[in-house]
Amino acid sequence: MFHKSIVASLLLTVPLLGCGDDPPPPPPIQPGAAIPAQPGAAAPGVAQPVAQPAAQAGASNFGTISVAPGFTPDPSTATGTSGGAIQASNLNPSCRGWVSQTPDHILMANGQFPFLRVLVNGGNSDTTLVIQRPDGSYICDDDGGDRFNPMVQIQPWPAGQYKIWVGSYQQGQQLPYTIGVTELQGNTTNSVAAPAGAAAAAPGVAGGAGAGALDVSGQNSNFGAVALNPGFMPDPHVVNGTSGGAINAGTVNPSCRGWVSATPDHIFNATGGFNNLRVLVSAGQEDTTLVIRRPDGTFMCDDDGGEQFNPMVTGAFPAGQYLVWVGSYRQGTNAAYRLAFTELGSTTASTF
Repeated sequence: MFHKSIVASLLLTVPLLGCGDDPPPPPPIQPGAAIPAQPGAAAPGVAQPVAQPAAQAGASNFGTISVAPGFTPDPSTATGTSGGAIQASNLNPSCRGWVSQTPDHILMANGQFPFLRVLVNGGNSDTTLVIQRPDGSYICDDDGGDRFNPMVQIQPWPAGQYKIWVGSYQQGQQLPYTIGVTELQGNTTNSVAAPAGAAAAAPGVAGGAGAGALDVSGQNSNFGAVALNPGFMPDPHVVNGTSGGAINAGTVNPSCRGWVSATPDHIFNATGGFNNLRVLVSAGQEDTTLVIRRPDGTFMCDDDGGEQFNPMVTGAFPAGQYLVWVGSYRQGTNAAYRLAFTELGSTTASTF
């Protein structure tokens, strides 16, 4: 009896481990943070695929790019191969393409930048860009650069570690690319060389629809060239042409509309910088669009910014050569138009 009482007393004082006690809950996932892969289970509320990018600090496929304000050479470049098994929209609905589990690059921003731009050149290959900020949120782009190349910029760009994925727009593709980091606003995706093995674009050609590509050499135009200096007279300066063509302007830049010809309709040479210039089309009741390529290779586009169905582009025009296309909103149609360059706010499509 004495020994049984001692044993019973000891048993009552020992915690009963593993007999129904639940393990402590996992720590909560912070909003915007990458979700670790869960084998065989999708993240709550997220469609297939179930895999998510790796969250290991410092892990990358192609190394780290480390920059501080004023770095040289500018752009700082690296190379890699795009694509993977994870759908980028699974990270954020604004992201496109397919990316790998591990980031392709780690960008260490050693200081805050007033302006920083990350750009990718994959030649004529269709690549995308996914960047996870230090706070876990994402910023993404598809065709914001030249041709099918992506570009992301932030003003200002805070210091910290950024995870970068270069995606392939089409599932199952692995595409060579060059990635560049720059503080110079004049640098575009064409400022870094396409890597060996990339599908390079022909000189002076921007990616277009299946019917062909845009001639951006600046040597040809359908309806002639215009050279103007600030304070030009008479104002407006008016030229004529016929809209339309076989290339979908949306393949040049997602903000562009209508159908344009491969050759620019007009070449505009700004022989001085304009603080505010308006370029507008008058085509009566016909639905026309406007595509303008800046000297730095980026595009300005408009559909109905003027009166009725007439487009208009307005803003600062630094000195340089601009290529101008007047498109038809509907494929296979053409319209006679008048194109005006003006510094006067009173000029509209119905006044010239």
